[in-house]
Amino acid sequence: MNLSENLKKLRKEKNLSQEQLAKMLNVSRQAVSKWESGKTYPDIDNLILLRDIFNITLDDLIINESKIKDEETIEINDLPNNNYIEFDENEEDELSVNLMLGGLMIGTAIGFITDNFMWGTVGSFIGMGIGYILEYIRKRI
Repeated sequence: MNLSENLKKLRKEKNLSQEQLAKMLNVSRQAVSKWESGKTYPDIDNLILLRDIFNITLDDLIINESKIKDEETIEINDLPNNNYIEFDENEEDELSVNLMLGGLMIGTAIGFITDNFMWGTVGSFIGMGIGYILEYIRKRI
């Protein structure tokens, strides 16, 4: 369930009309109607007031958790594995890291010599770019 369905269900459980709920929130009946139809959403202040009126949590108001079983959880292993790249966490990327750091150091040194800080930025981007390109080539081989 979503907010609009939850709001309508809770309002009916409390035997409130849209008009009565609107008066409690100091909004128009049309605003409550739009919330229940999903055309608009209440602002945070009205969400808090709704939470207090119906004596529920914001989570239960916005997303009805009762539809989700407690034992039902999503494991990472349950997700389809064709949409991500597998990699070895122990694999060291020394070459790309060294290129990035080397580019930053060279760029910083040139920046100090020429009194232009942009060389540090340029050097680090060049080092990173070369590092990523070489890393990509290395993984494809």
